[in-house]
Amino acid sequence: MEHMDELRLMRHFEAVYRHSSFSNAAQELHLTHSALTKSIKSLEANWDTPLFHRTTRTVVPTEAGKKLYPMAIDLINFAKTVRTETQSGEHTLRIVSGPAILDTMIHPAITRFAERYPNTKINAETMPPSLAVEELIQRRIHLLLYNEATLSKMPHIDRLKIKKIVEEPYYVIARPGHPIQHTACQLPDIVQCDWVIAGFDNLFEISLPQETQALLKQNDFPKYRLLSQAACIDLVKQSDILTSIPKSVADPMIKDGKIDGFPHPESLQFSVSSAVLADAGSEPTVNHFIDCM
Repeated sequence: MEHMDELRLMRHFEAVYRHSSFSNAAQELHLTHSALTKSIKSLEANWDTPLFHRTTRTVVPTEAGKKLYPMAIDLINFAKTVRTETQSGEHTLRIVSGPAILDTMIHPAITRFAERYPNTKINAETMPPSLAVEELIQRRIHLLLYNEATLSKMPHIDRLKIKKIVEEPYYVIARPGHPIQHTACQLPDIVQCDWVIAGFDNLFEISLPQETQALLKQNDFPKYRLLSQAACIDLVKQSDILTSIPKSVADPMIKDGKIDGFPHPESLQFSVSSAVLADAGSEPTVNHFIDCM
């Protein structure tokens, strides 16, 4: 069977699986019921295995059909990407990261990356980690950049290839003259204050020691969540709210007197790792972007 014909049959299989119905799938694909039935029979004959159990009322996937479905999604989405990039003549690197990474690390890496790949487009955004990993599995994005603790808690971990990129301490930051400076600056002290956190990373929080989690929950931590580290820093400068940022980001602002800061009492680390699909081919632009981080 030719590859293009197999791709067409995969699209037909995916639609039948998703609808659990030949009639509804045929309507979506603008095919007759008999033409779609013929496609599935052809796919089953070529692979020498049944993909659906059929009755007059139900269409239920076999074990082989259940195994095939995620791989069919991969193939269909990969084909869409190839077609788009072939038609445009350009390659687009799609990246998803945590908000702090997007604010502090992505744009310097783009500058370095563009020296070697000036014609490659880059789309970088942030989203909840559990959604991001599904986008990666579906091959709609190429690269994830998240805290290492977050990646370790993600679903499909067995399908990811993870590489540590950066590790540095987190600092607690406050406006100059903040009352927190008159305390021991330990965890029970700092959680008494209102906090703003960049992102929605509950996976990172559940990686903390249970005693720490309990103390955070007891104090209803954090009060605010924003999808921008820069916005969190601005809020800290204007109020008695606290936040945590990487030491490399905090240092120049502390030196300039714009904020006060100190190492996080729990010795938390801003530990950034990359994740790509383990079974994906080696993509030079992805590998180079990771190197540029």
